[in-house]
Amino acid sequence: MLRTDYVATYRKSLQDLIRRHGEARAMDLIVGGEFETIGIIEGSVLKTLGLDPSHSVVDVGCGSGRLAARLAPWLRGPYQGCDILPELADHAARICRRPDWSFASSDGITIPAADGSADFVCFFSVFTHLEHDDIFRYLAEAGRVAKPGGRIVFSYLDFTVPSHWTVFETTLANRDPGRVLNQFISKGAIETWCRHLGLEVERLYDGPEKWIRMDEKITYADGRIAEGMADFGQSIGVVRRRP
Repeated sequence: MLRTDYVATYRKSLQDLIRRHGEARAMDLIVGGEFETIGIIEGSVLKTLGLDPSHSVVDVGCGSGRLAARLAPWLRGPYQGCDILPELADHAARICRRPDWSFASSDGITIPAADGSADFVCFFSVFTHLEHDDIFRYLAEAGRVAKPGGRIVFSYLDFTVPSHWTVFETTLANRDPGRVLNQFISKGAIETWCRHLGLEVERLYDGPEKWIRMDEKITYADGRIAEGMADFGQSIGVVRRRP
């Protein structure tokens, strides 16, 4: 099982947000805000990497459904979303209105999906909040769930990316022992983990790198516009299960 402090801090954050903003707004804020905007860019990431409407997707840490809601009108293939908070997975199921799709809670040891069932296994803003050993466990599970040749896509924070350093400074300034963990990963760690797991590193995209073909123009809350080719902000790792 994932360390209980992940669940406890995540649930505390959700409860605090519900108390201050109400449930509807809290479901947006618990995944970082800008629900629709981030959903568009996450969907564009997967499509840029080759996601087809017939493909199968396993979305680990699906949260309240921002990626699922974006894919729901487009993806014909199966989708399975899971999150450590069942109330978030339940919310995602309600807003997607796809009775053929599966949403479930996860204890963190296993991904609730069959061996070799997914063309894409994705972790958006998941590894950014886990200890290294739990990231490794999740990568091992993703390798089990991915089809031969299937892609595993994850966002991460990297000390060598200057724009990520401000996250570290913010973390240093927050001495609350109950805060949500912000985790950094090196490229070398990713390469080593994948070598031990028999996974192949396809590409590691730095956060500011403009490589994502956007589905549509988006405007962030701070006024920034992304259209054409865009960056993700967090770095993106793309690894594959060997055929």
